[in-house]
Amino acid sequence: MTASPMSATPTMTRARRIAAILRDLLPYAGLVLVVVYFAYASEFFLNTRNFERLVTDSATLMLVAFGMTMVILLGEIDLSVGAVVALLSVILAQLMAAGMGWPLAVLLVLLIGMGIGGLNGVITVIGDIPSFITTLGMMAIATGLAFVFTGSVSVAIMNDQFLDLFYDDRLLGLPVPLWIVAGAYLACVLYLNRTVAGYELFALGANPAAAALSGVPVTRRKIMVFVIMGALVAIAACLSAARLGSGAPGSVPALTLDAIAAVIIGGASLFGGRAFVGRTLMGAALIAVLNNGMVLLNVNIDAQYIIKGLIILLAVVLERVAAGGK
Repeated sequence: MTASPMSATPTMTRARRIAAILRDLLPYAGLVLVVVYFAYASEFFLNTRNFERLVTDSATLMLVAFGMTMVILLGEIDLSVGAVVALLSVILAQLMAAGMGWPLAVLLVLLIGMGIGGLNGVITVIGDIPSFITTLGMMAIATGLAFVFTGSVSVAIMNDQFLDLFYDDRLLGLPVPLWIVAGAYLACVLYLNRTVAGYELFALGANPAAAALSGVPVTRRKIMVFVIMGALVAIAACLSAARLGSGAPGSVPALTLDAIAAVIIGGASLFGGRAFVGRTLMGAALIAVLNNGMVLLNVNIDAQYIIKGLIILLAVVLERVAAGGK
């Protein structure tokens, strides 16, 4: 017997409600589950030294994920972040190797990162080219430049003051990278939820045509998001270089996937209009714990990609069902 439309509607509504609940719980429940599992599976997971390493190592991912949240909020994507982080870390290392002081080197890297983000935005918005294509091209360019600049050899960073500040030092007992992440998180939350520009980003993501008709400066807002993305990528590159003690091409091969996964696990819609910095933070924490735990358990790198891919698919399916497949 075929179900009538009237009888099918309540079933579909229940499915959407259940999917929405699971989608909203995924970053929190998932994090609790993986922490409990790895605490049981590895005697080293709850070790103080491992916890400190987990916190400092996850800072790069979290910064990039915050920027990716705003990009995905607009219904766009940035596939170049991992390659640009590697390129900027190489530039940073080479500048300091040439005798430049670390403050000026960091400032130049920040400006370069914002310039790359701005270029992505201009090509995407003014050139009317899908951000997928734009950033895919930028990924290839950044990867090639990183290898050309270094001759495929890592550039060591010998500036102890830089390494201490961006990796080893503590402020009020907490690692400096954690304070940087906290500052970036607060800035992103305030920007999205307490400013006119932030409100306009949600409107743009939900309905670009209606937002434009209501007077939202579409071009400026979209390009600014890519500039912010570039700034966060540059800061992440500084933390990555300090963590590795060098600038290395191809140093963060999984960063792009991990950042997108964090945003999607946080309940964002790939079609725009829905994203949450707070849930992205939890999604990034989940991915960071997964990475750390799987390394401790010597899980094959291929299996790691499969596991994270399955989690992304689960999050996307829950989002689509919760949204009614729209």
